[in-house]
Amino acid sequence: MQNATKAFALPIKGTTPIDDLADRHGMPSGFRHFLNTPNASQRFKAYGIDPSTAPEHSLKVRALMNRLSRRMDAELNWPPHDDATIERWENPLIPSGYTYLLQFVAHDLVHSAIPLSVTGTLDADTANARRTALKLETLFGSGPVGSPFVYAQDTPNDERRTKLRLGRMRWKDKEVESGCPFRDIARTPAENVTGIDRSIAGHRIALTEALIADPRNDDHAIMSQLTALFALLHNGLVDVVRRGEPATAINANLGAAYKRFLCARDALTSIYHAIIRNDLMRRVLHPAIHAAYCGPTRSFIDRAAHSDHDPADHDPAMHGLRERNGWQVPLEFSHGAFRFGHAMVRPEYVINDLATHDLSKTLEKTSANDPVNMPLDSTWIVRWSRFFQIQGSRPNFSRRIGPFLSDGLGNDQIFPAVDATNRVGLLYRDLLGAALAGLWSVEALIDEIAIRRPSFIDSSRLLADRPYRVSRLREWLASEPSYGGLSAEDIETLANDPPLPFFILFEAMQQPQAPGQHLGPLGSIIVSEVIFGALEHNALPVARNAGSLSEALAAISAQYYPTNVLEDVPEIARMDQLVEFTAEIGGLHQAVPAFL
Repeated sequence: MQNATKAFALPIKGTTPIDDLADRHGMPSGFRHFLNTPNASQRFKAYGIDPSTAPEHSLKVRALMNRLSRRMDAELNWPPHDDATIERWENPLIPSGYTYLLQFVAHDLVHSAIPLSVTGTLDADTANARRTALKLETLFGSGPVGSPFVYAQDTPNDERRTKLRLGRMRWKDKEVESGCPFRDIARTPAENVTGIDRSIAGHRIALTEALIADPRNDDHAIMSQLTALFALLHNGLVDVVRRGEPATAINANLGAAYKRFLCARDALTSIYHAIIRNDLMRRVLHPAIHAAYCGPTRSFIDRAAHSDHDPADHDPAMHGLRERNGWQVPLEFSHGAFRFGHAMVRPEYVINDLATHDLSKTLEKTSANDPVNMPLDSTWIVRWSRFFQIQGSRPNFSRRIGPFLSDGLGNDQIFPAVDATNRVGLLYRDLLGAALAGLWSVEALIDEIAIRRPSFIDSSRLLADRPYRVSRLREWLASEPSYGGLSAEDIETLANDPPLPFFILFEAMQQPQAPGQHLGPLGSIIVSEVIFGALEHNALPVARNAGSLSEALAAISAQYYPTNVLEDVPEIARMDQLVEFTAEIGGLHQAVPAFL
């Protein structure tokens, strides 16, 4: 039985840092640079100095990022939409559910112990603990044995666990009742050795612990609801598989449960990959870049770079270390381009038919911040047609992508100051982390991509014409002198060498015919290389050559069963289709509060 139990754990690679690789490149485990390691002349600089190599320059860099973040506090003057009922700052092409799907994907790619903006340097504390990319480790953890607290018991008298835990919601101003549906993530109280008890004596027990694989998936109410959505789908797929199992099979033992879990997990992973490829990326990327990477003839310039330009790749020992170290995310992605999702966050959300909540309240609604008001009550249970366009619904739209963040992301309780500048908020952290990470400069990155894929750069005047780019940046930086107090020297250094996350937002804002409605070419290239590269590298082997989701699911089923137990799962390529299928297999069409 013990051997069978060990087999029930998900195969997750070890997370021991490879010190030789980190020492040779000055890079914490799990990270690398995009394309190749930039040389000294190619790195971002502030006032001509590389902050990653000059700690004595830190105070000046922090002050500059502080002033830039304050310049970015000025509201953007977006052009109006044809539909006057849509606010200028709203993006009708991207419903707001995709904002949080991006966050979920980010959690599935990167998991660091401490943000770089807090540590101030790249070291072991900023290592990326993810060793596989886009395999739903953020949802499943290390499987029912490695992460048993994430899974519900199948029966009262053995160790089988195939379904993810969920928790009951409660009705507002009431305690949890047995009839309340399982619509929240699972939460629990815990003994505390320090003697601190956040419960309200005689009234309500504090549910301080979220029983999920990745604690960041309880960063706020919408994130925990999205996690519950994926858990509901997995649990429904477990039931689908069970019903399709051969009638003669013995399905009441650990081995059968193991197969059932793996089949459902693989099915959900294939659905997840299809949605990232066909729905999420299609919405956020520049159309021409998406077409280049989503088609059958794509090639990866990042992959080519590792054979031609990085000396480490000509060293077999280093190559072997890199292979054993597993997934490595480019810093230019994690600390640069993929921060764009923060600009998409709305100032408030219509959660369901019962309530609209502002962003600050949404961010505070977690087990860590508000344990005595957990589980979520009915005013926080998401109606998904408010977040994805389902059967013609009018969802909350995301904010247009540009150099501005909603005020709630400056909440000093959620994002307190990390240094002597006393600057609170997520924006300053994004800029500071990028400035300290030794990233490629925007200009050098453009030049390097132009060598490898000149058509990408030539299609954008902002990228191809440096004097034009600098003048546009200079004009914008100087246009709101009452915000930030940027000096002439500040403006010149930022216009000539902008921090990458800032430039990605600026580039999106500058898109002709679609200002702020999708990423520009540079942001799209970095995101495409990482996301589509991860999808290709980590595709389920049995489904790698499938031409459709149905073919992939049939191949997955064939690994475990003589018949296709997944034949009733429809083609799912969009989030609205995922939500509708979850409602169907979970019996949620008539749910109260409404699910669809």
